[in-house]
Amino acid sequence: MSIITAYKSDTDGKIFEDKAKYTAHLRKLARHRNAQKRLQIAEAAKDAAWAELYEREQSIDNWCQMVIDNQHLFWAEAAAGDPYDWDCVGKKHGRSKNAMIVPVPKLLKITHQLRWSEMVSNSHSCPVGGVTCWSSLEAEDGRPRGYPGWQGQIEWLVEWPRELDGIYLGSDLFSRGTFRSGRQRAHTGSGGGAGGHFNKEFNTWCQRPSYDFRIYASDWPGMARYYEKQRMWNTLAKREFA
Repeated sequence: MSIITAYKSDTDGKIFEDKAKYTAHLRKLARHRNAQKRLQIAEAAKDAAWAELYEREQSIDNWCQMVIDNQHLFWAEAAAGDPYDWDCVGKKHGRSKNAMIVPVPKLLKITHQLRWSEMVSNSHSCPVGGVTCWSSLEAEDGRPRGYPGWQGQIEWLVEWPRELDGIYLGSDLFSRGTFRSGRQRAHTGSGGGAGGHFNKEFNTWCQRPSYDFRIYASDWPGMARYYEKQRMWNTLAKREFA
């Protein structure tokens, strides 16, 4: 009867007769753990960056500028939510030797007609921790028919090469996959990507997506506090001059 020495990995229970293979396996597991740790650290850093934005006290106009200033976070969410379409970024589009490399869209400007409402519809979207409600029948179980927030129309301008006008990655600014928003906590409705045109203001070729839009106050507590303070001061000013 032969007696052999075996090596067992405590992490996953695998057994090896050959010590070199056992050592190689442990190194592979260590690389995997280190990769996972780096991902966790990166995700924690993203969460911290978004948390600061959620708590920033600002007007809706300043919120739009904040999106422009932090657009890398918004584009990263869009890319994570739709890896199939965004896989083309950084690669040549087409097979010709002069094929253009697909860039990340560059957000240049946001315009809006967003107004405060005590009852922003939750038929297609809802705030984090909230619920959707599609009809009065569904509301019979006590769920709300809407939430406080801002709604209306939004339009943004993205720099985009004329040669790539059939690609509309710039429309994904507030998206994390079809009909979903991620950390952006902003919800587009009906609308479209808008074809390319030369923009004289920025002297470059652009696309201009335009959508119905919703933002829920509880998703952006800093902006909600700003709104409440402004409303309070407006009320006091009216009383003073009444």
